[in-house]
Amino acid sequence: MAKIENVVQAAITGALEVYCSQSGMPQLELFPPYAVQQGPQLRKFCADLVGRLNNSKIILLEIKELDCESGTLPAYDAKQHLDNILFEQLGVPLGYAYNAEMPLPYHLTSRPENWPEMTLKAVKRCLPSLLPHGIPTVKKHKTLFDWLQSLQGGNISAGLGRVHGAFKGAHNLRNGALVLLHAVDEQVLTSLTSEQLDEVITCLNTATWLEPKSQEKLKVLLGASAEVFSAFTTAPKPKPTKPAGHATKKKKVRGPK
Repeated sequence: MAKIENVVQAAITGALEVYCSQSGMPQLELFPPYAVQQGPQLRKFCADLVGRLNNSKIILLEIKELDCESGTLPAYDAKQHLDNILFEQLGVPLGYAYNAEMPLPYHLTSRPENWPEMTLKAVKRCLPSLLPHGIPTVKKHKTLFDWLQSLQGGNISAGLGRVHGAFKGAHNLRNGALVLLHAVDEQVLTSLTSEQLDEVITCLNTATWLEPKSQEKLKVLLGASAEVFSAFTTAPKPKPTKPAGHATKKKKVRGPK
C-alpha cells in the first residue's frame, strides 16, 4: 500500500473505531492484514481493511487515495480490479473506499467535535463494478457513512449466526471463509453440523489453492454449492523466466577459406 493510502486508511480506521464506540452502536472489530497477507487466494485477504459489526455484518474495504485534482486513483491496479470483480460476483461485500477530499477531517489540527462522522462522510465507497478504469464517479458514489448506516438494519437467522460464529474474529475472515459465507446457499450452510462445518473450514485453510482431495471433500459436504470454489482450484501458471546470467549463444559464422 502506498504511503498516501496508509494515511487514508488511518483516517477511516480511526473514524470507524470512534464512531462505533458510541452508545447504542454495534460492536466493531477491525483487522488490517499486512500486504503479504493480501491477494486473491483462498488463505489470503481480499481487502486492506477487514471488519465485523456484531459478529455478522462484514466490512471489506480496498482503500485507495483519490488525487482530487486529476480525479484519478494513482495506485489503481487493473489485475487486482479483475480479482475484486470476481469476489463481487460471488456475493462477497468487498468495496473500494477512497477520500473525496484531502485533507480529511481526521487530519485537521483542530478537529471538529463530530470529526468521526465528518470523516466517514468525506470517504466514498463503491462496488468494484462501479469503478471502471480507476476513474471514480465521485458524485454518484455513496459515502462510507451512508453505507455503514445501511448495515445496521436487519438480523441474520440463528442458523446463519452459528456459521458466522465459527469464525472467531475478523482475522479469520480470509477469502475462503468469505466465499463460504456469501456464495454458498444459506440452506446448505445452516444444515451443516458443527463437525461438518469444521471439516469445510479445514479444507479451506489447508492450502493456498484447493487441492483435489479438498475439492472432493467439499463436494460431499456442500453438494452442488461447492462449485462456487471453482475459481480457487488451479494456481495460475508462472511466466517462464530465463535463468540469471543466461546468455544466448551466438552462431559462429565461418569466413571464406
